[in-house]
Amino acid sequence: MTKSMTFGRHALALTMSVSLMSPALAETVLKVGLIDPPAHIDVVAMERVADRVEELTDGEVIMEIYPAAQLGFANDMLSGMKLGTVEMFVGATTWLGAFDTDFWISGTLYVFNGQEQARAMYESEIFQAMSDRLVENHGIRVIAQNWDRGPRNFISTRPVATIEDLEGLKIRVPPQESWIENFKLAGAAATPMPLSETFTGLQQGIVEATEQASNWLYGNKYHTIANNLTRSKHNYEETGVMIAEQVYQSLTEEQRDAIVQAINETSEWHNEQVAVQITEAEALMAAEGVNIIDVDVQAWKEHFRSNFDTIVEIVGYSEELTNELKSQWD
Repeated sequence: MTKSMTFGRHALALTMSVSLMSPALAETVLKVGLIDPPAHIDVVAMERVADRVEELTDGEVIMEIYPAAQLGFANDMLSGMKLGTVEMFVGATTWLGAFDTDFWISGTLYVFNGQEQARAMYESEIFQAMSDRLVENHGIRVIAQNWDRGPRNFISTRPVATIEDLEGLKIRVPPQESWIENFKLAGAAATPMPLSETFTGLQQGIVEATEQASNWLYGNKYHTIANNLTRSKHNYEETGVMIAEQVYQSLTEEQRDAIVQAINETSEWHNEQVAVQITEAEALMAAEGVNIIDVDVQAWKEHFRSNFDTIVEIVGYSEELTNELKSQWD
């Protein structure tokens, strides 16, 4: 068997490069792909999962971890899973909105009260039903979707301290309708841009701001070209651990159980580490001269939630999902 290039202890990509022809226990290699940098908590957590899966299966299942978009960007890997050319992807479930619109919901600002409530929603029957549809209609199985990514904040070349500061702000947004319309309604100059072009776009002044979780921003060195971090906490995404359904079905029941067990065992540790990484990243940014700005989060919630029904109509979220979210608003 020819091993893929390793990154650290594992190589992260999910393309079954192993022969499953024999029902006997041939070694199965699963390549797991992420777009996050090697030090990101999702990458580190998947390395732990890989070690545990190898242990639980007595070496029958080997996971190779490929960070930093080595296997392609998120949409490429998701399309590959649907086609059966990519085995696993670990990343924000928001990307799944390309297949089921309701997964775009975390791209709508302030739909969740906070991290714990967001995670509980992702663990709810509504999100499980969304995941079931994904398996049936697109051949992608979400094994878990309760790994916190942390609240998203703005980082910008000019200070953003109030809602009024969003007026005319050239902000990079993912090329997804939910994000675009949110910021347009707030008066910002929403600029759809692939994530791979965002650093350069901010550096060259094509955009003045972007937004991600603080640990992600620091890990990708955005603070070196944008000197203002606004802790708006406007989105709470969860990471999904996803596998191509045909790959999942090719595994034995014991191997599937081992993968699920390893992921579940890692979840609590992962989420604790996210909180630690965010605190450390913000402290490091402040020490390196970044201007840290706190906003009145409740006022921002009320402002953006006043546009929620308009966003729902534009994007087309299901009534069941939107009614449940609104019923839980603080």
